[in-house]
Amino acid sequence: MWSRFLLKVVLLVLVVVGTVQLISAQVRLDKNQRQLAALQEEKEQLVLNNEELTALLDDGSYDALIERALRENGYVRSDERVYTDVTGN
Repeated sequence: MWSRFLLKVVLLVLVVVGTVQLISAQVRLDKNQRQLAALQEEKEQLVLNNEELTALLDDGSYDALIERALRENGYVRSDERVYTDVTGN
């Protein structure tokens, strides 16, 4: 009598533990897939940026490359007006 009861309890515990492990693995898999998608998107952006920079270098457009780098760091030309969009759009 006790052995059957004990066997049922052990099986129930194994089923519960297995279910928890399966759910946990599914959650981790979903998180990792979202992270992979984000990293792949970032990689695509970096590849496009690299191709753009390579094209500028191949064209001999050093001035354009330097101007781009300066603009990315907040520099503007002395005769240029800078407008800031404060509407949040």
